Amino acid sequence: MTIRTEEADLSAFTLPSEFNHLKYHIKTLSYLTRAFTAGTLSHALLFTGLQGVGKQSAAQMLSMVCNCLERSVPDDSEQSGDDESSIWPCGRCRSCHKILNKSHPDILLIRPTGSFIKIDQVRSLIQKLSLKPYEAANRFVIIADADTMNPEAGNALLKVLEEPPDRTTIILTAGQVSDLLPTIISRCMHIRLSPIPEDFIARFLKEDYAATPDEAGILARMASGSISRAVFMKTNHWLDRRNHLIQELVNLRQRSVGFIMAFAERLSQDKERLTECLEIFRIWLRDLLIYRYAPDQIVYADLEDTIRNEYRKSDSETLLSLVDLIHTVQKKIESNGNVRLSTEILMMKMAGQ
Repeated sequence: MTIRTEEADLSAFTLPSEFNHLKYHIKTLSYLTRAFTAGTLSHALLFTGLQGVGKQSAAQMLSMVCNCLERSVPDDSEQSGDDESSIWPCGRCRSCHKILNKSHPDILLIRPTGSFIKIDQVRSLIQKLSLKPYEAANRFVIIADADTMNPEAGNALLKVLEEPPDRTTIILTAGQVSDLLPTIISRCMHIRLSPIPEDFIARFLKEDYAATPDEAGILARMASGSISRAVFMKTNHWLDRRNHLIQELVNLRQRSVGFIMAFAERLSQDKERLTECLEIFRIWLRDLLIYRYAPDQIVYADLEDTIRNEYRKSDSETLLSLVDLIHTVQKKIESNGNVRLSTEILMMKMAGQ
């Protein structure tokens, strides 16, 4: 069974601040909470969606609400209504505090060690699940990035899904269904968490991170539906770095070959940072291309004056060839190829050399 999220009425609920962004997934959380109250919640859930849409937070929230000691449980007549106030945990009771502090003995989190979730981790989990829950009304196992399980770990987990322990719910999170074993998918209830809209992310950044309207707008556009990406960019001064890089690009035509080569070398020294820079460059080129046809569709709307001054300096064919070069560098990063040489070629071409 698959449930897709949709935006609901975003009324003001009292929540721990780290869960505020889950208001967008209120319909899904409401459904799952009511299923738990009615005793019909599946023993295995699969949360999928883009990185940063709130999969692990939603799993933690569900574990909280199902074990909250002070949550008001609606009667049968309220179960079918639209009142969402009963689906949130109090955030104050002993159980909620332990889950928030990640110290609850019956809320188990499994995540990759290195690049994979290994069979030893699943075997350790199986041993813990052979015992009854210590204090929770319902024990929860959250397996984050379940798509990183190696085949042995996946097959071991399958046995648990086939014979689930009492009072235990297992939640797997993954980017997409196709990354998991079909036998695991078939034993889980699938919950697809949709990308979060730009206006919601922008409002979240303004309310929770004191972002200015212009700053919130550009970060929301760049976040691609991911709350965590938007927060990361806000808290790591992404806009300052972008502005610096764009200014360097604008000035590159006036720079010496030695400066351009040194600039390329600095970029290529950190592959993770280079990946971020390449995405900034790609969107810059995209905006230069599209500005002549649809100026209201540019991503870097706060740089419109600069884009207006620059877009005529290169024709569409040249801009498209630069985008192709960016893709070449990105492939070199993925394949551990000669990133420095590819970056030098890209920077020389962007400088008009």
